[in-house]
Amino acid sequence: MPTRVRLNTRVEILSLVLSLVAYGCGTESPRGQQNVTTSAETVSVNELQSQNSTIQSDTGKKSDWVELYNDGDTDVSLAGYFISDDKDALEKAMLPEAAVVPAQGFLVLWLDDTTNDETPLHFPFKLSGDGENFFFASPAGKVIRKVVLPADPTGTNTGAADVSYGSYPDGSYAMGWCRTPTPGKPNAADCSGGSDAGS
Repeated sequence: MPTRVRLNTRVEILSLVLSLVAYGCGTESPRGQQNVTTSAETVSVNELQSQNSTIQSDTGKKSDWVELYNDGDTDVSLAGYFISDDKDALEKAMLPEAAVVPAQGFLVLWLDDTTNDETPLHFPFKLSGDGENFFFASPAGKVIRKVVLPADPTGTNTGAADVSYGSYPDGSYAMGWCRTPTPGKPNAADCSGGSDAGS
């Protein structure tokens, strides 16, 4: 075999081996996209709403909702993680395979007291307008993030201002009432810590 042919063959084989090693190490997916991680280190509870009178879910309902935000550069799968409003039942609702928070993006979970395989991001409990705690827990049942949701400042029976409670900037621990709920989108500046959306 001529020397040039042998060299080209060796280069092709080496390139193939390196590609297989890179794929096996999880640096690249078959479609050239970043792999999905299962670590929730970059995920936070970014916004919640217990009195929703205008925003419709994918089923047409005006339901309570929670928004998760991923501050990382890799999509995060939350399959097997839990959400709850009860410290004594942290495993109240398990997140399904559809619960993937995109890199630098958002995932909205609908709390409408339903469970349906065709709408996997809907969960069997609601948030109280009187105020309560919301928990995001690991597959081992350990609390990753607890958010204390205050009572709705507009009155629990009205929801007139249609306010949410969220972080500003996104992903921070500074939370306040938001005059403009933004499920699935960056939070507005009126979510800054201590803002009074009811005034």
